[in-house]
Amino acid sequence: MDIKVASASSLFKENGHDLKGIFNLFYNAVYAYISLTVVNMHTEEYGIASLTDNRELVSGYIGTALENFHPDVEKAASRIAQFNQEYKELKEMEQKINEMRRWKTIFRSFKQIKAYIKRKREIESETVTIEELLNIAYYKFSQVNGTFKQFKDGMKRFLEMK
Repeated sequence: MDIKVASASSLFKENGHDLKGIFNLFYNAVYAYISLTVVNMHTEEYGIASLTDNRELVSGYIGTALENFHPDVEKAASRIAQFNQEYKELKEMEQKINEMRRWKTIFRSFKQIKAYIKRKREIESETVTIEELLNIAYYKFSQVNGTFKQFKDGMKRFLEMK
């Protein structure tokens, strides 16, 4: 399952959290994406938005990912660096787009603004798998001197509480 990076941006950006804080950021990213996906599916299928409790579904996806999880901190560090660069680029593009006036955009800078908007959409539509997100959560956890066993056991306990 692919999750939009935008749904998990808080996990990418935040630093210095304890185990529970990291798990909450990770869980909330997966929960938000799955909840949005389920609401959209119900809306398309039945024509109405359905608000359901997706905790069991989220715990199932995370539990499955956790069973086969093998951390790769270098890959996680690289992905976080990529996120930080793209986040900076996105903010710069938003500023440039907002600075251009409507008429100026239409007559002089249409190609340039179109390129900005295209790149902005590319960045906003990037996805990450639950396994990659779990790897990032582990990397954040390992930054505060946690072991893999502590991470895995803590995540299992956290899921049982949800």
